[in-house]
Amino acid sequence: MGSRGAFVDVNRGDFTFKAGGKHYKTIGVLSDDPNVKIIIQDAPNVKAPEYSHTPGRIYAVVKNGILKHLAYYDENHNQAVNIDLAHSHDGVKPHRHIYMNHDKDSPGVPPNAAELALIAKIKKEFHLK
Repeated sequence: MGSRGAFVDVNRGDFTFKAGGKHYKTIGVLSDDPNVKIIIQDAPNVKAPEYSHTPGRIYAVVKNGILKHLAYYDENHNQAVNIDLAHSHDGVKPHRHIYMNHDKDSPGVPPNAAELALIAKIKKEFHLK
């Protein structure tokens, strides 16, 4: 699968990969929700994909056995919500960003109960930290 700029033009439905785009590997799907894909990227700094080939997809991004991000995508294939689990934002860990707003001055917003339950389920099923 591709990601962060790897698709030629997601807005026009061109999901062919750009040369040099970052790529992820799917390692599984959540047993009771095949829309939740668990992915890895072999790179020093791991970020959630900006786009998804499938509208409404949820990606759980893993690095070295640690769940780093949970990313939700809208009907237009764009990342709508990103939950960062690896670092704090304004003292909140984990925290969520909505519509790719990573403004350093915005308040840290904790995940809601459903998001926390999904995080726990993914960690348990895939034996992640």
